[in-house]
Amino acid sequence: MKFPSLLTLSSILFLLGGIPTTPALAQREICRDNDWVAPSSTLRTIELPQFGIDMDIPANYRAIAVSYGSVDIYDPGTYEIVACLNRGGEASVPRSLELFSIRRVSNPRNLTLPALIQQEEGAFQPKYRYNLAGTTVFVMQPLGFGVTAWFTPRGARDAIVMYDTCDCDPRDSDLFNRLNHTRFR
Repeated sequence: MKFPSLLTLSSILFLLGGIPTTPALAQREICRDNDWVAPSSTLRTIELPQFGIDMDIPANYRAIAVSYGSVDIYDPGTYEIVACLNRGGEASVPRSLELFSIRRVSNPRNLTLPALIQQEEGAFQPKYRYNLAGTTVFVMQPLGFGVTAWFTPRGARDAIVMYDTCDCDPRDSDLFNRLNHTRFR
């Protein structure tokens, strides 16, 4: 099959009403809400050597390395909305979004963990202490919608912070469940 030349296509467009002289406006993507997806009962291990840990997460969850060094973990429904928003899309109906994030906090002055937490959060008021394979984890509830767990892996200087948040009421039990599925490398 022979395709018409550009000149012929231009002529056809002109005869059908002319060639549009204004550029088409890009349509924003509307982010479809797949709703929150429950965690599968099957777990998979993600290796996080940059944090000195391995962690079991639900097999259907997504772990995404973020440009500023953290790793964010989402349920599939939330992941789809976040990915769409990152592409420039718009969420049509707001809903609760849950985020679990792991990041490293630099400790160049080699502060104690309580002193580092106070420096970073303005206060050191642990809600709980948790034992992760002989390492003390301080569980904090800073202002806002979240719960954090701070610890320093053996032989490391920098601290690791696990942050569990949503625009709902985060449950401490969710964070403890994540800590129960975390192992040092």
